[in-house]
Amino acid sequence: MTKAERLFILKRLGNLLRWITLTGVYFTPSDEEIELSKKLQRIIDENHHFNLWFDPFHVKYSLSALGLMLDETRLENWANRYIIPEDRINRKTIAVVCAGNIPAVGFHDFLCVLVSGHNILVKLSSDDLLLLPWFSEFLHNTNPEFKNIITITEGTISGFDAVIATGSNNTSRYFEYYFGKYPHIFRRNMNSIAILDGQESPQELSGLVDDILIYYGRGCRNVSFLLVPENYDFSPLLDAFRKYSHYAYHSKFYNNYEYNKAVMLVNRIPFYDIGFMLLTSHPSIQSPLAVIHYQTYKKSDEIYSFLHFNRDKIQRNVSHIQGIPIKVDFGKSQQPALDDYADGVDTMKFLENL
Repeated sequence: MTKAERLFILKRLGNLLRWITLTGVYFTPSDEEIELSKKLQRIIDENHHFNLWFDPFHVKYSLSALGLMLDETRLENWANRYIIPEDRINRKTIAVVCAGNIPAVGFHDFLCVLVSGHNILVKLSSDDLLLLPWFSEFLHNTNPEFKNIITITEGTISGFDAVIATGSNNTSRYFEYYFGKYPHIFRRNMNSIAILDGQESPQELSGLVDDILIYYGRGCRNVSFLLVPENYDFSPLLDAFRKYSHYAYHSKFYNNYEYNKAVMLVNRIPFYDIGFMLLTSHPSIQSPLAVIHYQTYKKSDEIYSFLHFNRDKIQRNVSHIQGIPIKVDFGKSQQPALDDYADGVDTMKFLENL
């Protein structure tokens, strides 16, 4: 299968995802694509029965972000930046070990391997067993050659040439032990932060709350820490959180809120209580679920010192302040571009050099 054929099918997938998840999208699916879309809609509606975190809103949000990522022009421009043989002869088999913290979190690695022309061996997370197999089924049905390119398993993996594995700081040690002898990308815990100056508009604060709470705050691109000016008025931000007040009815999320609130009360730690979410002053970028940490600064120099000191822990910085590195706009942290690589490691360049 040629590079052009692969890209054409992936563009078709993007069209179908946008047609399913967004309104006002013009697309004429085939009869087979209509059947596949019905199957995907069932996954969207029913996935939370297998994983309570994957409710219909968040699965649909993830799929719509992937559909936007697979825009025809963006996909073509991104792929053309790399040296990809039109029809790769010396294919490697790339093992992709998926995390399961947010829906279809392994899709970008899946996409990179397919575009690069290599074969892929996917090790699914037990928390996300339905979405990548659906993508694989779409590709198989569109071009049967994908059956020789894509292998998906829940069990032990073997017979691969390189590894891309995503997990926590704990699992990264296991990755190193089991897969360290292979060419690899190992990803560990990272978090995004927001740098505020007190001049944020209501729309920007609303976007920031999305950056914090989309996927219940469980993604590495979710904001878990705020850097705010001294004497910052939290009232407008606390009000912006109210649009997620329904999280109080999510048992797992609310259990985390109650537990962390109890710990803070026992230890007499001051906090802001939103009713389902807590804000507290703490220097750690990584915060518990249902908690946001913050620290204050007096001068802009302190911002850059903080970012430099924590550069190996930060995925993205959300801010409207000019000059902030690896910056994204408010409300966009969970809508990465194709070249917005996790941990700053260019996956396509890694695959290109194998």
